[in-house]
Amino acid sequence: MATRTALPVARSSSLTKRSKRTRPIAAKSSQLTGHFSSATAVAPPPETPRLRLLAARTGDQPSIHELLVSVFHGPSLGEFQAQLDEPGYVASDRLIVKDGDEIAAHLRLARQTIQIDSLPISAARFMDLATAPEFRERGLATALLAAGERAAAERGALVGLTRTRMPALFARQGWSICGRHTFSEASPRAVLAELSADAAATAAAGQTSPLSIFTPQLIIVRPLRRIELRAIVRLYEQHLTGKSGWPIRSEEYWEWLLARGACDRVYVASDSSDPTDFDRLSESILGYACVRQSRIVELLAGGRDDVARQLIERVCADSREQDGWAVRFDAPAGDALHDVFRRAGGRLTINQEVGGECFMAKLLDPLAALRRISPLLAARARAAKINQQAELGIELRAGRGRTARAGSGVLERFRILIDKRTVRVETGGPSKHCVTLAYSDLAPLLLGDTSIETMVQSGRLRATTSRANQLAAILFPGDIYFRPPLDDLLA
Repeated sequence: MATRTALPVARSSSLTKRSKRTRPIAAKSSQLTGHFSSATAVAPPPETPRLRLLAARTGDQPSIHELLVSVFHGPSLGEFQAQLDEPGYVASDRLIVKDGDEIAAHLRLARQTIQIDSLPISAARFMDLATAPEFRERGLATALLAAGERAAAERGALVGLTRTRMPALFARQGWSICGRHTFSEASPRAVLAELSADAAATAAAGQTSPLSIFTPQLIIVRPLRRIELRAIVRLYEQHLTGKSGWPIRSEEYWEWLLARGACDRVYVASDSSDPTDFDRLSESILGYACVRQSRIVELLAGGRDDVARQLIERVCADSREQDGWAVRFDAPAGDALHDVFRRAGGRLTINQEVGGECFMAKLLDPLAALRRISPLLAARARAAKINQQAELGIELRAGRGRTARAGSGVLERFRILIDKRTVRVETGGPSKHCVTLAYSDLAPLLLGDTSIETMVQSGRLRATTSRANQLAAILFPGDIYFRPPLDDLLA
């Protein structure tokens, strides 16, 4: 679910400010008419409650839902209940600001483990950041973000993730844009025509002689049955190898994800037409597609192009029957199916912002994150045949914005020490071969969203030597990060 923020908030206000609605009104003397006149004694008003930031309790959930509906006109009661049913959820995952018994602001943290090039790393999603209208411009959202970062770090999360329409609010707290909206859109009729032409060309290529007959493998596309869920889990786990940004999903999480109703349909592609052979049932599933209306939210086919095309064809046929004017396909930029949509007259969108919404990330503990991925850095160094000892320094500087200014103060220094077998990360410096960047830009660099070359060209990173630039490019390859939208969809 995307982080929704109601309005920008000022940073200069304090949580200890009193509510405007509970401001004591000056008591006026009331005079009685008649034979005498006197001032009526007025008792002093009770002390005004102060704003308090605390972890939510189970009893706060109805009031939280009421606040979210008043600010965002959602979620529905069913969607909110689905949030409460998420595996691993506890009431204290929500941080709130209270004015007396009233909830003034809210932030939800959701635990998640993501993969960075086959290495799992703990993360926390920051969602549903909301402030009641009468409590805005007091810095409540900023305070909630800071408290959320501390709480997530205490629980072991190394990375904070969000989707938000208020990137400036998060940027002030050291977050950086990390990730892109990547999808293709085209007319379902045009896509079907293109797929039909491809199938005819494939059949013609398989017709090696007048007597040969090209017989494609039987592939049946049908709705997912509950008993086949383990096949979906298997396909997804196989797909995760070498991927960055994708969440790790347990079977329990998959059950919750599909039961919450974010997708209208889930199709599977199978090479078996016998539904009674349970031993072969799971192995016969070759791919799946999660669909919401005319949007293919997630499609995996185990690298088989024919399976993927059959799934696309089924979704486009459904959309055509429902008079849909466009089918949307969400997938990484390198997915070959984007070319089918392009040839069908569609367009590929790769933007950091769509509909005002951005992906953002922050390293909650940079040193711990670098040490966590040190085995991955060692593997990359071995793959590049770095057989001699080497050292790369990283300087994180203060300053907001997109550039690491030379005049900005150094916040932290790290040294990545490479030898023949391992990589160690230590604090301290400076180093001869060093790269300098803003504190917030370490997240997209470490997660693999932005390449060293792109950062250098945009002025966001400076290397002291060509050797530093070379080492950084080997250890931190870019353009490998992608966040699938399925986990963030609202029911």
